[in-house]
Amino acid sequence: MDVIIFSGQSNMQGQSECLTENDVVNDAYEYKWLTDELLPLKNPVGENITYFMDRGDDVTPETNIPSWLKEHALGAACYGNTNLVLSFCRTYTDITKRQVLAVHAAKGSTRISEWLPEAPIYDVLIRKARGAIQKVNPERTFFVWLQGESDAIASVAKDDYKADLHVLCDALKADLGINLFGIIRVGRFTNDDRDLEIISAQDEICREDEDFVMLTDIATELNQKDEYMNPNIKGHYNAKGLELLGNAAAKTLGKIK
Repeated sequence: MDVIIFSGQSNMQGQSECLTENDVVNDAYEYKWLTDELLPLKNPVGENITYFMDRGDDVTPETNIPSWLKEHALGAACYGNTNLVLSFCRTYTDITKRQVLAVHAAKGSTRISEWLPEAPIYDVLIRKARGAIQKVNPERTFFVWLQGESDAIASVAKDDYKADLHVLCDALKADLGINLFGIIRVGRFTNDDRDLEIISAQDEICREDEDFVMLTDIATELNQKDEYMNPNIKGHYNAKGLELLGNAAAKTLGKIK
């Protein structure tokens, strides 16, 4: 069995407009830290975990988002809708013929600095991922990252973002023993040069460092097509778009021996 940790901000947490399906993915499970159990993988994924390490609140249309963000370290797919994890794991298990344990550990509106060691979210991420790893003793552990929109908004420079990626990867190797840091390249969010700083950082680090692999770069293409974007939340993929991202990314990871 392989453990795959899905982390990042809102598009990884899941901000789609609907629940497309709720079928169980064969040979795939999700680790729930709050109950310390493995469950058959199906939508919706994730857990709402507060900074106090207890059960938090679902994101609903009535949620006060600023308050929710202050209280929660990790969040389940918003509104109980579709997330990319199912599409990813379904493709991955089909290609590899291996079982997979998914660990969903994402939160919207976060900069990469909030995921680094010494930041509060990092401790929650490590506790959840370590719980999954100890549960199944996997042969391989992969980290899949979809993040960067908030850093583009904050005008983070390419070299600074790359440096933070190195810090995060080194910490995850030390604390979790990850075998690979996979990147789903971020799409365009600001639609100006600030996006290019983050996109270029992710491209370069995957070319330069064997610890990183570019799983897919199609997010920017999907940005240009309304049929893949959530009409209700600007800059976020709809269910169809997330499923395409998951499928494309899994095809790359599934070929890695």
